[in-house]
Amino acid sequence: MDLPENWEKIALVGVVAVLIISVIYALNPFPPTLENDTIQQTTTTTNIIPFPKINKAKNNTTGNSTLEITLERAKTIAAQQRPGYTVGNPIQGSVVVNNTTYAVWIVPLLTQNTVSKTIYIDIHTGNIVFET
Repeated sequence: MDLPENWEKIALVGVVAVLIISVIYALNPFPPTLENDTIQQTTTTTNIIPFPKINKAKNNTTGNSTLEITLERAKTIAAQQRPGYTVGNPIQGSVVVNNTTYAVWIVPLLTQNTVSKTIYIDIHTGNIVFET
C-alpha cells in the first residue's frame, strides 16, 4: 500500500489540530455556567443562652451573696438544653467570651460514646456562655 504524495501535510494538520484542541481544553476559556446552584456557608455564633437561675445562694467571706451551680445542676441544665445527648462528667474550668472570663462547668455531650458537643455553663449564674 502506497501513501498519497501529500500524507505528510495531512499528518501535520492532524497533529496541529490535536495540539490546538489540547491547549484550548487545558486553558478552559469557556467556564461552565452554574444554574440553580447555591453556596452554603456555615457560621459559628457564640450566644449567651440564659437559663433559669437557682434560688439557692451561698454566702462568701465578704458577706455578698453569690450563686453557685453544682455539678449535678450543670448536668441537668445541659440535658435540658440539648435533649437527645448523653451528658458526660463535667469539669470546672474557665472560658473567655468577648474578652470576659467566666468560671464554668465544662459539660461534654455524647452521642454513641463520643463527645460531639461541649457546653460551658457559668458556675455563678447557670447561664450557658459558650457551646461548641
